[in-house]
Amino acid sequence: MHARPAFSPLSLPSAARAWPAWAWIVGGGIALALADLVFAAGFWFLHSGTAPARIPQSIAAWFIGTHAARAGGIETALLGAVSYCALIATLVAVYVRIAARWPRVHAHVASVGVAYGVACYALVLRILVPAFSAASSNAHDMPIEWTLACVAAWGGIGFGCAWIARAIRSR
Repeated sequence: MHARPAFSPLSLPSAARAWPAWAWIVGGGIALALADLVFAAGFWFLHSGTAPARIPQSIAAWFIGTHAARAGGIETALLGAVSYCALIATLVAVYVRIAARWPRVHAHVASVGVAYGVACYALVLRILVPAFSAASSNAHDMPIEWTLACVAAWGGIGFGCAWIARAIRSR
């Protein structure tokens, strides 16, 4: 007889296990994105006194440019937050699809999830955003501790994706 870990998707109440896959993906994507936004806002507030609204505004800048995002106030902050939630939910959905196709990834939730998150960080924030964003690129001005914090945070996002995929599989 195998002992279950203290906290696993199987230990969730039956109502939570019964959620459809899309609810896990959307809800999980929103939770992971908002946690990352709070982390980034805290980092930049402590590092340079940056107002928390600037974080989602910088995401809105990907679509509308830096000047328009900063001038837009709460509306552009909401645009950025919603866009980021959609991006992270999409990454969750992709991981869920990968895990459904190759079930062996469930055996390595931590390592595969973290690797997925770090790979997504590299693809999204180091390749796609600089190449296609309307925002001005200032990646060369970022302190190394921010880059390390991003890698760690996105590793956590990847782990969250893996945990969500496992929860969907176990329902």
